[in-house]
Amino acid sequence: MPSLLSGVQLALQAVLSHQQAVEVIENNVANANTPGYRRQTAVLKPAPPYETTGLQGGTNAGQMGTGVLVERIDRFSVDFYDRRYRQASAEARRWETQQDVLQQLESSLGENTQDGLLPKLDDFWSGWRSLSGDPSNLSLRQDLLDRSQALAEAFHTRINKIDALIADQTLAVTQRVQEVNSLTQQVAHLNGEISRVLSIGNQPNDLMDQRDLLLDRLSELAGAVSSAQANGEVLVSIGGQNVVTGHDAFAIDTRVEPDTGNLLLVDPNGRAFDLTSGELPGLLAARNEDLPAQKAGLNALASSLVERVNALHSGGFGLDGSTGIDFFTGSDAASIQVNSTLDDVANIAAAGAAGAAGDGEIARQISNVQAETLAALGGATAHDYYNARSSALGLQVQRVSREAQDYGLAQDALKTQRDSLTGVSLDEEAANLVKSQRAYEAATRLMTVIDQMLDQVINNMGIVGR
Repeated sequence: MPSLLSGVQLALQAVLSHQQAVEVIENNVANANTPGYRRQTAVLKPAPPYETTGLQGGTNAGQMGTGVLVERIDRFSVDFYDRRYRQASAEARRWETQQDVLQQLESSLGENTQDGLLPKLDDFWSGWRSLSGDPSNLSLRQDLLDRSQALAEAFHTRINKIDALIADQTLAVTQRVQEVNSLTQQVAHLNGEISRVLSIGNQPNDLMDQRDLLLDRLSELAGAVSSAQANGEVLVSIGGQNVVTGHDAFAIDTRVEPDTGNLLLVDPNGRAFDLTSGELPGLLAARNEDLPAQKAGLNALASSLVERVNALHSGGFGLDGSTGIDFFTGSDAASIQVNSTLDDVANIAAAGAAGAAGDGEIARQISNVQAETLAALGGATAHDYYNARSSALGLQVQRVSREAQDYGLAQDALKTQRDSLTGVSLDEEAANLVKSQRAYEAATRLMTVIDQMLDQVINNMGIVGR
């Protein structure tokens, strides 16, 4: 049965509801620049009506409204946009990470400068050609020795830089695996909190924001895919294997293959993950494929050079008649050195016959190796072989950079699209604030009117019989 006192309750409920709507808008404005925050809105609904019965039944139209209530606080989020954004983000991070490593490799090799390996090789051959014209000249012999030592040092520098990059990527993978494990633990914990809050009828919007921010980072790291469950929890998988199920998280680890030296990601049962997107596969591709390929090329070049030059030099004769001396020691780019016996430059074998100080046949033959096609290098000359590998690296950098740019543009476009729905628009919030403010003012005005009506009834109505 309606009364003035029920009107007080209706007005009070309207004041409280619109006050809560204003508080939600205030929270949106306060978090306009907070990473991961999704805007919220108070959803209003009519309060349950009452029906008039008995003697009152014929005095009005039937059910009467009892005001307004806040049904829930909605959070703007669409799984479809999240999935698309995370897929593009994972791909972009995969190529950007690999691009960064390859650019470091390209810079460390320095093949576009005078300190490149090819100029050192050219200096080496040039030294032998000069010596072949005047094999008894000690200055030319010393110059050749210096050029040869510079060539060996160039091999050492490059192989050491590649080894350092491999070690850096191993550490980077380990750090990101630790981050993945930390994030999955946090997601599992939030799953428990979110399902608990939902079970008591509340809306855990801020907790969901925290979880979505973690899921965004997991997709960047390892291309993680999440799927929402009926109880509000999410199931998270990486490379097709679950890493978060309900309140439980499963740690991933790394393992080095003894045969190949490749670094793998494995689950608690030792099964390898097959990742295709995210920072981790970008790092692994560089660490397991790109860097070892360049290292193998350097070793092949150094090994071929050592073998061919030694074969010719050991058959020649020095100024003092010495013979059978290898020019280089070592077998690859890390170990190649000029034979210390040749510190006495008279031992450099330039002649093809003993006692022929003016004979530069061996020096000439070694200089001609520059144009020889070597079977160990796939039938290419040393210059062409290394030039091809340098060019291949440059093309690989271009390809990876192009992929990174394309996916980066897609990521930016999808982020803009997602933010247009979930982000806070200050103009929109200002308009909503005005609407809620006006509704609040009207509710307080209603409260004032009801107060005046009650005052009239209580204080100004006469006493019966007077």
